[in-house]
Amino acid sequence: MRDREGAGAPARLALAAELLLLDGLPRIGRAAAGLLAVAVAAGWGFAALVIHEHELDLREAGNALSPMGTLFADASSPLTAWPGWAIAAILGLSAARLRRGGLEPPAGRSNPREQTATELRAGLRREYAGARWALVALGVLTLADLARLAVSGVSALISVAGAGDGLVWMGVEAGGLVAATIALIAWLLSFRGQLERIGALRAPQTRPRRGAPGG
Repeated sequence: MRDREGAGAPARLALAAELLLLDGLPRIGRAAAGLLAVAVAAGWGFAALVIHEHELDLREAGNALSPMGTLFADASSPLTAWPGWAIAAILGLSAARLRRGGLEPPAGRSNPREQTATELRAGLRREYAGARWALVALGVLTLADLARLAVSGVSALISVAGAGDGLVWMGVEAGGLVAATIALIAWLLSFRGQLERIGALRAPQTRPRRGAPGG
């Protein structure tokens, strides 16, 4: 049992690296990318709190705020809390449908009936790559929002002015982004499984012809 679990751990790490577009990096590169993402998210958590306090000061002084400034001054609210949960619901339903059914032809201008099997597989691989880029973007956004929640929560505990504004809605917002990230991972795993089933996960390797120079 332990041997099986030990053998499965590298496979899970390799799959996670593939989903996050880190499979081309060595281990130290993957670790550096993870640390960089955490550092950037933590920096954003502190920066968001500073900007929030600055915009509040401007509002209290009677200055007109820009739409972005108003968004920072208002902090999290029902307006910013619902999108993550909506995305999570849509992706969750799509992942369930994908597991039950089959793959649909890749989106594009070409008529699927006019494409060869090789072209269809290439289109599905491009769709998979695009969804992985979306996961990276959503993961960074989720990490940044969690850092903002942590910084604001700790700051509110030590009575920093304005840190607790919208804290509950901030938690709901961050929870929605976490749920959306999990739902996108579930969709990607389902899509990847379908690609693997039809042999479209990897691009075909071209073999040099016999007698060719260097062959």
